[in-house]
Amino acid sequence: MEDRELGFWEHVAELRKRLIYSILFIIPSFVIAFFLSDRIIDLISKPVGQLYFFSPTEAFGVRVKVAFLTSILVSMPFIVYQGWKFVEPALYPHEKRAVFWGLFFSLLMFYLGSALSILVVSPYGIRFLMQFGGQNLQPMIRAADYLDFLLYMTLSFALLFQTPVVMVVLSRMGILNPYSISKYRKHIVFVLFVLAAIITPSVDAFGMLALALPLIIILEVGLIISKMVYRKRRKDADD
Repeated sequence: MEDRELGFWEHVAELRKRLIYSILFIIPSFVIAFFLSDRIIDLISKPVGQLYFFSPTEAFGVRVKVAFLTSILVSMPFIVYQGWKFVEPALYPHEKRAVFWGLFFSLLMFYLGSALSILVVSPYGIRFLMQFGGQNLQPMIRAADYLDFLLYMTLSFALLFQTPVVMVVLSRMGILNPYSISKYRKHIVFVLFVLAAIITPSVDAFGMLALALPLIIILEVGLIISKMVYRKRRKDADD
């Protein structure tokens, strides 16, 4: 608990050290990912086939962006670990357990959401949208646009999959009553469909359903776990 007595500049120095560690981990990951960028692009472009670029620098820029995003995705556990090491000394033992497991499940849900987007939702969404082509509408998909679409979908899923973690944390703190939330389940489902329609970068129903249905599932999972945590908190308070 001595870190609670550290001054402002000592905390800044510690934060700087953790940031440097994270950057030093990201750099070699970026270099490796850049040399593997051709394989990565080949893998993520399978739903659309051939990708095109329309300026001399675009192909290089796409490879750099793919390498950077891949390195961040690979380095995320190490980055989260550095964040944990920064805050750990200032926490009490019971706080450490709560924060550790919160970070663990947050990271797990981040990867689950990203995997669902990259492996399932985005490929099926792309194939669905490409069906609207025809003899006079042949696809010539720009590499940068496709990467932006994939990134947008992946970040949306990765962030929205944090919902159960947030619900559990708020229930543990007593801020959220999951039983009260359950009474408004129908209203929340409606809001999720509206949110999915806003987030999905297309006008088709498939994209909205592909985002809304997983959100409804993780909402139910969050409610189940939150109720367990909430009951335990109430029991501990009564004891």
